[in-house]
Amino acid sequence: MIELFAFPTDELLQENEVVVSLALNSESNSFDIDANQIQFQNLLKQAKEKLCERFDEKYCDGLLEKVNGLKNNTHFWRKVTDSIVFYITPDEVYYYLLSVPVRTGVVVSDKAYILPLIANFQYISYYHLLCLNHDKFSLYNGRKNTIQKIDLPEDAPDTLVKALGEELTGGAINVADYAGGPGTGMFHGHNEKSNEVEIDQINYFRQVDKYVNENFSKPSQLPLVLFALPENIADFKKISKNAFLDETRVEASSAKLTDNDIQAKTKEVVDEIINRRYEKVVKQFEETTPEFKLGAQYNDLAMASIQGKIDTLLLEDHYQVNGHIDENGQHHESPEHNIYINQLVHNVLKTKGNVFVLETEGMPSDTGIAALLRF
Repeated sequence: MIELFAFPTDELLQENEVVVSLALNSESNSFDIDANQIQFQNLLKQAKEKLCERFDEKYCDGLLEKVNGLKNNTHFWRKVTDSIVFYITPDEVYYYLLSVPVRTGVVVSDKAYILPLIANFQYISYYHLLCLNHDKFSLYNGRKNTIQKIDLPEDAPDTLVKALGEELTGGAINVADYAGGPGTGMFHGHNEKSNEVEIDQINYFRQVDKYVNENFSKPSQLPLVLFALPENIADFKKISKNAFLDETRVEASSAKLTDNDIQAKTKEVVDEIINRRYEKVVKQFEETTPEFKLGAQYNDLAMASIQGKIDTLLLEDHYQVNGHIDENGQHHESPEHNIYINQLVHNVLKTKGNVFVLETEGMPSDTGIAALLRF
C-alpha cells in the first residue's frame, strides 16, 4: 500500500481492469477511532457488492484482501484526521490523507474516482515546512492548514554545533541560550558578529539545505515552505540548491513558538495563497471572451476534453451529470450512470488542463460547470 502526496499522478490517470475508490470522511479523533474502522468495514461490504455485479466472488475477495488488514490497524487510523481516499487496483493500493471533507462512499469503475482529490489539491496541498533559526531547524509535514512535526534521526544536522562540530570557524564562539527558550541560541565571545560567524552560518545553512533536499524534497517532490526571519530567508535562498523551495514564506522566528503557534502563523499564509489563487481563477474566467467558454454543453465539453482544448474546468461542488462519454467524445445520458464528470476531469488532467471545484457562492458561472478553452 502506497501513500501518495502529489496529484495528478500517472497511477491514478491510467485505466485498469477495475479500480475500487473508497472515500471516507473522518467521524472520530485520534483517540477514538472505532467510528472510522466501522465506516471502513461498511465500505468494504459495499465495495464487494458492487464488484460482484461484474466479477466472481473469488476475484472480489482477492482484490479486497489487499486492504483487509486495515480493519483493526489502530496505528493507521490514528493518522486519519479529516478524510482519506483509497484506490484499490489489481496491482496496488494507493491512498491519500486529505485535509478537506469528502462524501463517504464507494465507486467501482475502470478509472479512479478522483473528484474528492480536486478540492484538496487545487490551491495548495501537501508541503514541507522548514522552521529555520540561525543555529537549529525543525521540519514539518504540512497538509493545507495543519502541520505535523517530523521526528528527525539522530544523525540529522538539526543544530549548528552538531552539523559543523570541529569545523566551526568562529574561534572562541559558543552557542548559549541566554533567552531561556529552545532555539533562541546567541553567539557570544570575542569573535561575535565576525566573518567567522557568518562563515559558520552559511556553512550550516548549506548542510541544512543539502540534508532536507536529499532526504525529503527530492524523494517526495513536495514544495518546501520556509518559516524564518527575513534575514535568514534571504541567506538561505542565496545558497539553496533545492529545486522545490517554494516562493511561499512565513516571515517569523519559530524559536519560542509551540507547534500550535507555528501552525496558526502558517495557516495565515496558506489562507492568503488560497484567496490569491481563487481570485486569479475568477479573473481568468471574467477576462475570457465568450467564444473561448463552454457552459453546460455536455457534448461540446466531452469532445473538447478529448481533443485537449480545455485549459481550465470549473465545477460547482457536487455537480453531477447522468451518463458517460463514449470513445468518440459523445455524451450518452443514462440515469443509471453518473460517471460523465469523472471522465471529463480525467480527460482534462491527462491533457495538462486545470480543474477547480468551487462552492456555489464562489462559482463565477451560473451553469454549475464551465470550461475555458485554450487559445
